[in-house]
Amino acid sequence: MNRGKPEKYLALAEEIRQYIQNNKLKKNDPLPPERRMAEMFGVNHLTLRRALKLLEQEKRIYKEPSRGNFVGARPNSGKGRQLVGLLFPDHEIFYYNIFAELEERLVSAGLHPVVHLTHNSRKKEEDILDFVEEQEFAALLAVPNPACAARYANFTLPLICFDVLLPDSNAPHVISDDFEGAVSATRHLLSLGHTSIAHIGSLYDRTSELRRRGLIDTMKNHNIELPPSFIKSREPTRQWGYAAAAELFGQKTRPTAIFCGNDTIAAGVRRYCYEHGISVPGQCSLIGFGDTSVAEDLDLTSISQHTDRIASALWNLLRRKLDGDEVPSETVIPTSLILRNSTGSNHQLRD
Repeated sequence: MNRGKPEKYLALAEEIRQYIQNNKLKKNDPLPPERRMAEMFGVNHLTLRRALKLLEQEKRIYKEPSRGNFVGARPNSGKGRQLVGLLFPDHEIFYYNIFAELEERLVSAGLHPVVHLTHNSRKKEEDILDFVEEQEFAALLAVPNPACAARYANFTLPLICFDVLLPDSNAPHVISDDFEGAVSATRHLLSLGHTSIAHIGSLYDRTSELRRRGLIDTMKNHNIELPPSFIKSREPTRQWGYAAAAELFGQKTRPTAIFCGNDTIAAGVRRYCYEHGISVPGQCSLIGFGDTSVAEDLDLTSISQHTDRIASALWNLLRRKLDGDEVPSETVIPTSLILRNSTGSNHQLRD
């Protein structure tokens, strides 16, 4: 049979469904060993694995390590009923603060958090989702990668997303009002006389896009068009903040203020300014996002996302989910501008 490409495994999955039906296999009946199935259907092992994974997501079969594949949904052993997964894209202090707020509440309720970092790897994230389902966790709290949206759509356990809005997902999510946070940061800089405001952010998610858009839209509302060279987007790291600052201050037209996508990026900018004799805020005002301990240590003006409120919202949604109650699809946490000494009046206006 010619199944065609690239959906060969999809046609194979249908053949296995027919095989189960034609042979009148019942729930928990074993399928033939995978090597034999590959020979039966004339496919390679990789194609067979993809078809079996699809059928497992549909709960038509389940896999037992070292035993094989069986018909029907996996029996509920309850082995992971006290485990709650927390999935973060990286080791940002923002995520650590949310975990720290949640950990005590989870443990006091007899639940045990299991933390995973994906480092923005799609394959790693999908493997983690497979693991969480196989171990039958009680629930998963995730900062999802939009590239994994299709896998999340087939996720079978209680799921709550936060920080990143997953397109076309029915999972409840908790997000900060990133756009309004960026608007308040920009308005503050404009009130200080700054019109040459640059942005250093990342490209990873909608959160970064909203912060960037908040700046650009607010500037347009004040009839100020930022030059493309003032928008730097790559990754949410200190190293990128340092490198982007070098690019900004290396060009002929320099910004008098920089709004960063997070406090970590701002820390890299602050280091560059210190090493190159650029006074903050004398020659350049600086704002971060997150109001983490980094912002406190650097005396950095920042946008607070109120991690305590985010953690409380996640905890309340989780409890209601586990109790089988209905939960709102979206919870938006307001942000606040926290003023410190990294922002000041535009000295160029006074000179």
